[in-house]
Amino acid sequence: MNSSVITDSSSTNFARGEALRTTTRELVGSVFYGTLLKTLRNSALKGPIGHGGRGEEAFGAYLDGILAQRMGRATQGGVADLLYAHLSPQQERMAALNAHTEPGA
Repeated sequence: MNSSVITDSSSTNFARGEALRTTTRELVGSVFYGTLLKTLRNSALKGPIGHGGRGEEAFGAYLDGILAQRMGRATQGGVADLLYAHLSPQQERMAALNAHTEPGA
């Protein structure tokens, strides 16, 4: 077997793993942190200081989404890693199935 094929295969698997890890972190960020930020934005704990006015009202949900996504990416451990550990073997099985069913394989 050609060593470049092994290297390409392992780098592809690594890239898939990193893409899955990033996606699970963003998902957890959107679900958990997004819900938390939305709840905080809709709470009655708003005061006269620090309120962004109409701009905050118009773009607050968008900002919450961006913040939740970034918070999810920055998370180490926890639910995102548990989800990754659960999905990673399934992704490997699907990649193996696709490799066997591709033309010329």
